[in-house]
Amino acid sequence: MAFESLPGFMIDVTQNNQTFIIGDYFAVFNDDSNMPHVYEWDAVREYSETNDSFSISFDREQYFLPKNAFLDNMQLIHFRTIAEGMLSGNKSAVKNVKSRIIPPKYDYVNADLSQNLMTGTGIYSEKEINTGSVSHIYGKIKVPIWLIAAASAVLMFLALWMMGGNLEKNYIFYLVISFFIGLAVGTVIYLILCVVARYRYSGFLRHDVSTVENIVFVVAADGFGAIEQCIYCGNELIPWSFAKYFYETKHSISIVCKDKSVCCIPKRLFQKSEQSNLLDFISARVDQD
Repeated sequence: MAFESLPGFMIDVTQNNQTFIIGDYFAVFNDDSNMPHVYEWDAVREYSETNDSFSISFDREQYFLPKNAFLDNMQLIHFRTIAEGMLSGNKSAVKNVKSRIIPPKYDYVNADLSQNLMTGTGIYSEKEINTGSVSHIYGKIKVPIWLIAAASAVLMFLALWMMGGNLEKNYIFYLVISFFIGLAVGTVIYLILCVVARYRYSGFLRHDVSTVENIVFVVAADGFGAIEQCIYCGNELIPWSFAKYFYETKHSISIVCKDKSVCCIPKRLFQKSEQSNLLDFISARVDQD
């Protein structure tokens, strides 16, 4: 597993009168019992993170860990790193995380970082997340967007013809008006995407503690990654085989993984001389969208 050097720790959830020990095993103490329930991570059936809590389910039990039970951001990041690192080898478990700005830890494996290593460290900015979100969504629906725009132009042309008649005399006029109507429709849809991207970033700010932490961005021969600096161990990577495609914006390079998570790498954290090498290095290993 990845992140195996992180030590275990204990957390008290007073709302449920439970104490959890997170480490090589998942152990639960109830206040009315001196005997813990101890589970292996391989026994997890479902792991999920919502805006307010973590949920871990086994065959007969389900446990909730509210985020407000953690002492600070560091402890919360520490928990999900251990839990998700342990779950990286559990292929049968259903995993579901939301409002996550960087890929989940169960995507990572231990790797050799000795060759062709490029790293940058910093905090995400709004423009990097927004432009990346717009490009990601636009790349998925750009064909439908412009099909709708083209259909709007055709419908407008037919409407003008029906209302104005005399196609031979007004053909150019109808065509120009229809073109700009179609262009306006496509532009409006694109602007809506920008609003959606801003909304997504606002959600990240509210719910993902990683947005206020320094992130270590790594690109190497064996893989890539974006990991909080406070728990970065120096040998964790997402294998290139897990990358689906990448796309580039003015501010960042984003690698989309097969589980739909996204590793967004800000260009500003790398030297100007490194940025072109970074793009060439990534494009040699994964297709561009």
